[in-house]
Amino acid sequence: MYSKQSYNYGRHGSKRRLKSIPVIITLLVVILILGGIYFLLFNEKNKYEDYNTYNEKNKQYGTVQHYEKENDDFYISLYYPKLKEKNLNKIIKESYSTYLKSEKKRKDQKDILYLDYSCKKIYKQYVVVELDYKRINEDETKTKATKSIMTYDCKTNQLLTLKDCLHGKYGDLLNTLGVSEYDKESTSIKVDQDSFTYFTDQKLKNKITVNYKENKDYIKLANKNIPSNAPLDVKAPKLMKVDPKKKMVAITLDDGPHKTLTERAMNAFEKYNGRGTFFELGQNMNLYPDIVKSVYERGHEIASHTYQHAQLTKLDATALDEEIKKTQEACFKACGTEPTLIRPPYGAKNDTVKSAFYSYGLSMILWDGDTEDWRYSKVTNGAQIVCDNIIRDAKSKTGDGNIVLIHDIHENSVAGLEMALDQLSKEGYQFVTVSDLLKYKGHSEYK
Repeated sequence: MYSKQSYNYGRHGSKRRLKSIPVIITLLVVILILGGIYFLLFNEKNKYEDYNTYNEKNKQYGTVQHYEKENDDFYISLYYPKLKEKNLNKIIKESYSTYLKSEKKRKDQKDILYLDYSCKKIYKQYVVVELDYKRINEDETKTKATKSIMTYDCKTNQLLTLKDCLHGKYGDLLNTLGVSEYDKESTSIKVDQDSFTYFTDQKLKNKITVNYKENKDYIKLANKNIPSNAPLDVKAPKLMKVDPKKKMVAITLDDGPHKTLTERAMNAFEKYNGRGTFFELGQNMNLYPDIVKSVYERGHEIASHTYQHAQLTKLDATALDEEIKKTQEACFKACGTEPTLIRPPYGAKNDTVKSAFYSYGLSMILWDGDTEDWRYSKVTNGAQIVCDNIIRDAKSKTGDGNIVLIHDIHENSVAGLEMALDQLSKEGYQFVTVSDLLKYKGHSEYK
């Protein structure tokens, strides 16, 4: 039997135990809540952990950079290269900035935006960058992939386009490789050691590979390790900065290059930070290849005026093709590039001529004002007449965006050019190439 004293002790102990149960339950609830919160936080961290790593094997060039951001709509984790080439860094930044702007938020979920890349340098000149974007649903059930491929030429400080890789009548080559339509301005180019790849669609699903050795006569890439006929000692052109808001005139010079006057004409343009377009004859390019190279390197525009100034409308198909082909080849041999513009001698043209131009990717350019400077090549005051005619033609129509024709094979023409540039510069004109004029001002005939 228990004593009264011991009984009371047991009863009081029971009361104490009963009172502690709610406390324990409360503590357990708190622990569970805290554990749940911790689990959620831990789980949230795990959700993004895979997207805070990158493939280390494909980053042969540059250093890895990481852009990370989180908001209510997205978790963003982008890995991209930082390179020595500042302009390429800018291009890459523009690429992922454009991508981020293009991705629209969804009300019902929070998606993950992820970028990994590969980067390598080929022959110390070409930087190949592949950007692999992915958009992943929060539950990781769906992925949207977007890819970008580009090759940067460290010599020209620009992305390579298709027309930078091939020259000549390369449309024929592409046709043999199964490509009937192509974009000569496309930058979806991947240069490798033995070949380059051209992706023929924006989604990069279709492609062709062009082997250097097998297609040497078409390869435009200039590197000692790449089989090509391109000269290796050509410098990148010193292009002018164009102010789109200022008046422009494109003064074009036909029939050169001349052994002395072409140099003098370039000096005249450059005195006013301007550039000219030289419509040159192929036969003269072969005579003065160093002058052709100088025109290109100094940032002036080289255009075709055919090989020997024949009236193209009177030629058969073979002779017409030769007039174009031999001029393209002469220019390429001299400076590693080819004209993209052509002016038919005497302005003579028909559908057959236009079709021949098109087959070489050439755009036909005529003129707004013909100074007829050749008439005054032997006249005492010829230089002044040419000067007046240049100013007249520059100001004709709207007074802005005109193409003016002279020749750089006459002393009076170049002297007149020098005087006209001085006067027009005082009136606020800038002297641009035809391509720049079309880019910034357009032209009713050439749009």
